[in-house]
Amino acid sequence: MRLTRSRPDAAAAAGTKHGPPPARTAGAAEGNRAALALACALTVPVAVVLWRSAYGPLAALSALGPVWLGWWGLRWCRPERAARQAAVRALSQAVQIKDHYTRGHGERVGLAAVLIARELGLDEERTETLRCAGVLHDIGKLGVPAGLLCKAGPLTPAERRVMERHPEHGAEIVRGLDFLGEARAAVLHHHERMDGTGYPRGLAGAQIPEVARIVAVADAFDAMTSTRCYRPGRPVAAALEELERCAGTQFDPRMVAALGRALSRHGWPFAEVSGARAAAPLPAGRRSAAPAAGARLDGVAV
Repeated sequence: MRLTRSRPDAAAAAGTKHGPPPARTAGAAEGNRAALALACALTVPVAVVLWRSAYGPLAALSALGPVWLGWWGLRWCRPERAARQAAVRALSQAVQIKDHYTRGHGERVGLAAVLIARELGLDEERTETLRCAGVLHDIGKLGVPAGLLCKAGPLTPAERRVMERHPEHGAEIVRGLDFLGEARAAVLHHHERMDGTGYPRGLAGAQIPEVARIVAVADAFDAMTSTRCYRPGRPVAAALEELERCAGTQFDPRMVAALGRALSRHGWPFAEVSGARAAAPLPAGRRSAAPAAGARLDGVAV
């Protein structure tokens, strides 16, 4: 006997196939409104920062193109979480397009920050915040001339001052994104130093937000183990030794130790891709010599 589907079942199937039930329409519209609000909040500060950069309108047009395409996609992302993730990805892609030598850097910093966060026992919400902070920490480089980002030789004092403004540019770009929470503080303060000689505010010790201290270690680790236009990547073990040497002056020793423990257990999946040799497990209790006063991390890009 051939069975036929009843009309109510067929109507239900049609609703599933062709779209969500009417009860979900309001939620979908709300999600789209949230996505469009994110687009507006992001577009204005990005345009302002790029317009003020050395390249002016040309830089704004070239970098805002892919960002705007990402924002256009946000209109069709109904869940708020998906809209937020799409916004983070779009901004990260814009930085990578401008500075191709650091392509993938943000995602790797985000992963290293997650390793540190889990080692410290932070909850999942703060861990996700740190991942976003790592991905977006260099968003302010949209306001830095591309010639400085890719310069092979040392920066002049004037060029360094321009480069050191990128945390402030980044803070301006993400200022209106409330969903980033603590990540905004990491964008602004990830180049502060424990001894107070960092930038842009010269904060010291516990004055530096915890998320910024975590991202600072993650950022320096990936910068050292990645091959750049001006130097090859270091082995993972050598990068950890350098972090330990500068612990207490440049970096929070607690964050450095947490990264070392995490890498001893999990390794670093990007070691071969970034040009560094694979990490060897660190001997228990190993510590390098205390850093000299005023020591600075050698070879780490800003």
